[in-house]
Amino acid sequence: MKFDYTQIFLLIWIVAFWIYYFSTYGKVEEKHEHSVREKYGTHAKWGPFFGSAFMGWTAVIFIYFFHYDSRAWVWRLSLPDCAAVKIAAVMILCFAFLLNILFTISVGKSIRTAFTANQNPPLITTGVYGRIRHPAYLAFFAVAGGTFLIISNLITLLLLVYTWVVIYGHTLEEEKKMTMIYGEAYERYRRSTGRFLPKLKI
Repeated sequence: MKFDYTQIFLLIWIVAFWIYYFSTYGKVEEKHEHSVREKYGTHAKWGPFFGSAFMGWTAVIFIYFFHYDSRAWVWRLSLPDCAAVKIAAVMILCFAFLLNILFTISVGKSIRTAFTANQNPPLITTGVYGRIRHPAYLAFFAVAGGTFLIISNLITLLLLVYTWVVIYGHTLEEEKKMTMIYGEAYERYRRSTGRFLPKLKI
């Protein structure tokens, strides 16, 4: 069986992501979220939708790896099927992985330490968080966009829209929770940074 390099790249990317996630932030994420819910009475209504979006992209990537022609199964979109688009998509996905690493470095240690000590992690405002408030969600935006450029059909278009809606809703929910936990300190931080892109300072 002959593979296109995008099939191999996407498979390596998604496998590497899940291995990295479960060996770092994924070890403590659910425990930390459960602790916050118990302490503050919060409810992550967008959480299950967020997870289903990522599982959807994972399934699309695995299907694409084993069936290159899956791009055309359901109304393939007429994006330019050329090297430039593929290279742009690969670069976007590499950016997403790098951003995810920077996010994990910024919050992983503080969450592990806080959970062990049964206290809130400090508000992170340095590193990648010094410019944007939600680097992990921006990374997921990039994952969805980059994968869509490679596998462009009606299914991935609907999944792309679904992902953006879910991330936006999850972000608003997250910011309410952060304000509840950190109060005015988070409000000051929120005013000085952009949600997904750096805020322009005039």
